[in-house]
Amino acid sequence: MSKKELVLLVSRAFALLLIAWAFVDVTYLPERLFALSHHLSQSSVLVAHDFWSSYYLIIIVFLVLRVLAFFLAAVLFWRCGPRVEALFSLKEENQKVSG
Repeated sequence: MSKKELVLLVSRAFALLLIAWAFVDVTYLPERLFALSHHLSQSSVLVAHDFWSSYYLIIIVFLVLRVLAFFLAAVLFWRCGPRVEALFSLKEENQKVSG
């Protein structure tokens, strides 16, 4: 197995790990949306700013951003471009200095 094939294999394995993390985070979304809808339905006309509604809204926004970031990173690692190859492979200069 060549060095390039090994880097491709490691990169794709890491991409699959990122996809798994994204799917785990997606499973939290229904619970957070349910909690947000509950707190929105319990809001009062007299209270201008509800803490729990804002709290769950912030959590949902960052959860969605995290899932999107995981999927974007997974796509980049799956393609295994030159930057990813440079990340996972040692350069020739580093090998000469250490050797």
